[in-house]
Amino acid sequence: MRRMLSCLESSELDRSTIARASIPALLLMEDAAIGLWKALEPIARRRGAGSEGLLLAVCGPGNNGGDGLALLRQARFAGLENLCAIVSRPGLSEESASFALSLRSLGVPILAWNDEREKCERTIARAALIVDGLAGTGLKGPLRGEPLALSEAAMSSKVPIASIDLPSGLSDRWESGFPLVQAAWTLAIEPRKACLYYPAARQACGEILGIGGVFPADEEESRPAGTSLLEKDDLRVLAPLPPDSAYKGDRGRVAVFAGSLGTSGAAVLASRACLGAGAGLAALYASRDILPLVAPMLDAVMVKPEPAPGDFAADRWDCLLIGPGWGKSPERRELLEGLLRTGLPAVLDADAIALYRDLAASGFVPSAPVLLTPHPGEFAALTGRRADEVLADPPSLLRAAAETFRAVIALKSQVTWIVSPEGGAAVWDGRECGLGTAGSGDVLAGLAAGLLARASARRDRAVPPRERAGASLADAFDAAQAAVLAHGLAGREARLELGWFEASALPRAAARILGGRESRG
Repeated sequence: MRRMLSCLESSELDRSTIARASIPALLLMEDAAIGLWKALEPIARRRGAGSEGLLLAVCGPGNNGGDGLALLRQARFAGLENLCAIVSRPGLSEESASFALSLRSLGVPILAWNDEREKCERTIARAALIVDGLAGTGLKGPLRGEPLALSEAAMSSKVPIASIDLPSGLSDRWESGFPLVQAAWTLAIEPRKACLYYPAARQACGEILGIGGVFPADEEESRPAGTSLLEKDDLRVLAPLPPDSAYKGDRGRVAVFAGSLGTSGAAVLASRACLGAGAGLAALYASRDILPLVAPMLDAVMVKPEPAPGDFAADRWDCLLIGPGWGKSPERRELLEGLLRTGLPAVLDADAIALYRDLAASGFVPSAPVLLTPHPGEFAALTGRRADEVLADPPSLLRAAAETFRAVIALKSQVTWIVSPEGGAAVWDGRECGLGTAGSGDVLAGLAAGLLARASARRDRAVPPRERAGASLADAFDAAQAAVLAHGLAGREARLELGWFEASALPRAAARILGGRESRG
């Protein structure tokens, strides 16, 4: 997993590195500029920037502006000559002023937006590539004043923009509607900033290119891990293969409560996905009106009539999956409460999330781990917050909800955020439009339930039956991460193979990935 920091933590890392290594800020910025230019150079040369076209840096008065000026000096030393910088306002920092002096000595023009507005606008219009260094991690509130005006001029030119560290305007407290530079590339200095992956802002970041080697590795590792960026190789750790001696009981058993008249397909998809995740056994407990419809569609999944509350034999199962296409009647609420009182870990999706909200409001506290898999609209209904609010600031709103509902929450979106009430947070930068198809969420819920059942069974094998504790919140957090990863990779594989696909293609693709049959990526 790739560690990420908040903007505040990143600023603290800057200060502590300068103090611990006894190096001037100027040298740290020079190290950053070397890495930034290494990533940008192939893009600039491909576009002819710095030779037949202009490579332009638009710079604010802070450190990001200094990084932009330092990057231009690296470009000049690499032999590029058609270079220019525009500074948004006078009064550069001491470090930025040093880089500006160096550029002027090398014959690189530096224009002042305040004093030379028309000339700056003509310069922007003839650029082949613009480097955005207007604002960085120190931004408080929305972008405003001269940096805002210069950013708007840069964007209106339609010239591709490469942002340093963050698109200007983005911060930990960015809100939907705040001005934000639309970058084609973001040159993200590691550790990356978590706000790059806020779903509402992600499109503005373009292709995110990591820039390493700026901070000492031990300095980075000494920081508490707040949020991690999931990568495909993490599946090997999050969802290890069971031993060769494992049989179906060892691999976990899932009881599925899903489907109703008109939404029986959700139950079928979710049930198949449980087995695709590697669970050894799954049973769909279906209402009597859909039981004859779904039974012929499920060969490997047992189909049973839905029990009355209190009649469910919980000791036969390792995990519950409740909610896909289930309905929200009072009878469902009563059954949900009875199921959650069994002490089995549970994945709640769709209708069960709304029912769980009502249970929690009445004071119900689960005795076993609960994993919720809402989309933004369901999360809005769960918390009373608008969907656009959570998409613009997932960390704080998801953490608050995870603590309130004592549940791991996986918020499904183009970028999926997963948060545990114990403090962990992870992000999957999926951005796979093929997954935006009916039934995709049902498959994700099934994958999570199958993986959680595997974890619960694995944990229970090590202790006598009377002492078994089942899965933990940490297991639910790992299962959510692995399910989101496998689901995202399966979507990529399915679209590569099939083009547009139905959700029914996902359980099989995920099974290949989780079963180790194909490269995980």
